[in-house]
Amino acid sequence: MDALLISYTTVDFRTKNELELFLRRWDEKKDYWLAKFKIAGMVSTISTQIWNKEGVFRIGRIFMYKDEKASFTCQKIFREFKNENSYIKRKISSSIGVVLDEHILN
Repeated sequence: MDALLISYTTVDFRTKNELELFLRRWDEKKDYWLAKFKIAGMVSTISTQIWNKEGVFRIGRIFMYKDEKASFTCQKIFREFKNENSYIKRKISSSIGVVLDEHILN
């Protein structure tokens, strides 16, 4: 994979219902959003639902970008997505890191 930058994001919801609503909304429009991200330079994304924390309604997301410009361009798209879904209350925490080492174990 040629990704140079990766963002690590966690999204916390107050309730299981809000988490499920968010995931449903993502599933309904993900083709639209993924197309925009691809054009902007995102090369991969992974979404997880955190399950080992009782009483926590959290998803984890990893976004991989081809370069720094792509990362900045995608941030604008994330703001569009956040605004479109502003009625779903959530706390978002993100960090962006440079890929130092990668091992794909098959």
